[in-house]
Amino acid sequence: MGVVPEEHRQGIGRLLLAEAETRLATAGVEFLQVKTLSSRKSDDGYDKTRAFYLSRGFRPLEELPEIWGADNPAVQMIKAIRPIGPT
Repeated sequence: MGVVPEEHRQGIGRLLLAEAETRLATAGVEFLQVKTLSSRKSDDGYDKTRAFYLSRGFRPLEELPEIWGADNPAVQMIKAIRPIGPT
């Protein structure tokens, strides 16, 4: 899931993520994870991506340098979401 750069900063990503979280919470999911480029590799676009995720409550969990290769170190970010319905 993503938003083309020309449409950034218009609330589209926040709405998409909120809808996904609502659906996942309704299904009883407790955690949501994303993978993106680690801050160990400087990239303006991915710096903004990480900032978006941080602003939406995601926290870095683990660096995964091996999955995309040494030149593209990944970071796994996770967010707890509150399940809706019976537990």
